[in-house]
Amino acid sequence: MAKKRRHIFTVQTPLGYRVFLDRDRWRQILRTKHPALAGREKEVRACLESPTAIRESAKEAEVHMYYAPAEEVYLCVVVAPADENERFVVTTYFTKNIKKGKERWKS
Repeated sequence: MAKKRRHIFTVQTPLGYRVFLDRDRWRQILRTKHPALAGREKEVRACLESPTAIRESAKEAEVHMYYAPAEEVYLCVVVAPADENERFVVTTYFTKNIKKGKERWKS
């Protein structure tokens, strides 16, 4: 039997699909890649709900990058398909630049 995932949140995005942040994935992001995001779950959620821009990954069109201003940089949340109706947070990080890729949405 598959282990039931525990979600920190699930939100509806401007592109019409839901995105969830899994508790185990969040721990992995904080421990191995981006500890600066500790305590920033609300900002990640807000970035998905009300981004400034959404871009497709230049390498993989099904992977979307959500951007929102955060201090002097952008918060970027990367999502990928989990199934046909939902996507999941792959990673999230702070960046100075919005990456190239087809624009899917802009506020």
